[in-house]
Amino acid sequence: MAAQNTSTEIYNSFENTEGVNSFSFSKMMLDAIDITTEDEDGSIQQIKGDLHKVKFLNFNENASNNYKKLNRLFGDSNYKLVDLENSDTEGIIVYIARKGKHISEIHLLIEDFGEGSLISIYGDLKAEELCAISSALNLNACTHLQYIK
Repeated sequence: MAAQNTSTEIYNSFENTEGVNSFSFSKMMLDAIDITTEDEDGSIQQIKGDLHKVKFLNFNENASNNYKKLNRLFGDSNYKLVDLENSDTEGIIVYIARKGKHISEIHLLIEDFGEGSLISIYGDLKAEELCAISSALNLNACTHLQYIK
């Protein structure tokens, strides 16, 4: 629970700041979305992990240094930095928290959109389903999420 308290504090410190857009999808809203995706071979994959919440922060061009501050706040926390291993992932940083064998939180820091963005996914998530969740929510983050084991 300590990790989610940390991300809540991080969101609270930015949400009401000028130049910051924020929104979230609750569990009730996410449960209404049929999260199935089609694999490259055409087979349908049903998401079995339990998605609790998805939150977004986006900083406009006038909100300088927020991406760096976010990275520092997550880096100083108990979240695990995911090694993305791939040069195509420049400008993306991923932090996770685990609860048992499931992933309880994923935080993607994206540098290239405005002055930076943060996308956070909360739930009882399975690593092998992260790309499908990303596709179903139209996040296009599969390239970055494939490194989470």
